[in-house]
Parts: sequence; structure tokens; C-alpha cells
Amino acid sequence: MWKLFFVLFLPFIMPDDGHNSRIEKAIENELGHYPEARLRDIYKNFFQDAFGPGHLIPDTTHAGKYLDFELSQPIGDTLKWQAIGPENNYYRINLQLVKDGILPRSVLLEAMIESAPLARNPDIKVWKKEWENAIVVIEKLKLKLPDFESDKKAIEELFSKGEFVMHHSNHYNETYQRHYRIIHKTVFNRWKGVYF
Repeated sequence: MWKLFFVLFLPFIMPDDGHNSRIEKAIENELGHYPEARLRDIYKNFFQDAFGPGHLIPDTTHAGKYLDFELSQPIGDTLKWQAIGPENNYYRINLQLVKDGILPRSVLLEAMIESAPLARNPDIKVWKKEWENAIVVIEKLKLKLPDFESDKKAIEELFSKGEFVMHHSNHYNETYQRHYRIIHKTVFNRWKGVYF
């Protein structure tokens, strides 16, 4: 009888270890490439996987101008692309590919616009719960991230205001000089063998 209980009800009591392992893998991916990342940088990684590039595209003219500005900046990052978040719904595409003429600017801009409506866009309550689960996993990993407590507090304050957009840490920006755009996995898969 007890065995039947555990078989039938344990999945509802225990957290989804598959999802937790995807969280761990996403953190490992970020810290493997960018070991100086802080908690807020991991948060941004997960946020972008859930919400896509919509917050960067209020209109195509603005998105194009901001893209041109970033293309004029020095890029220190050498990673061409990176799957992000636990679900890998989006990929960060290094703008150096545009600078080097490998990926046309117009193709990237169109991909951003195509990718924006494909985001999950969870409501704030769902997103907060997802992040709280990620924090539990992060704390179990005992990563000793610099500024962990202050970043954790800043994220909690963001949620208390009903907001959820956060920028990379200054340290991350200064250390890695990353300039990228995010595109949906369906676009990325179409580009394989063409631009990568």
C-alpha cells in the first residue's frame, strides 16, 4: 500500500528534479564562460530566457539605433553565441558577428523582431516563483558569488515594486565587454550552417 502511495503521490510532493538540473546546467554554462558573473547576471540570463528581447524593442527605429550604438562599442567577448536560461528558449548572439560581416545587421534586427512575440512572458507572480526556485538551487550549490546578498536583496526589491527587468552588474560589463542580442531558438536553428 505504501509503495503505491509513493509511486502515485511522490511526484506531486517532490520538486521537479529535471527542472532543477536544468537550472544547475544553466548556471554552470554562465559561470563556465563568465566566472566573474554575479547573481544579478544569472538573474538576467534566466530573465531573458523567459521574456525574450521584447523589452529592447519598443519600436524598430529605436531598436536599430541602439543596435548601431552598440556596434560602435569595443567588444571584448569572443563567445559567438550562448544558449541561455534553464529552458534554452533564447540564444545570445555576439554583435562581433555583425561587425565582422558574418551576420548582416538587417537579418539580426529582423530576427529580434521575430523573436520578441515568441517569449513565454510569465506574469510577475509566476516569474517570482520561478526565480525563488532558482535561488533555492543556487544556494544549495554554495557558489560564493560576490555581492550575493546585496544582489538577492535588489532582486527582491524589484519584485516588491512589481518590476522584473534588471541590468548586468557593472563588474560583468567592465570585465567582459559583452554586446549581444537575443534571438529565439527557432531562429537560431534556422541560422545553423548559414551564419555559424
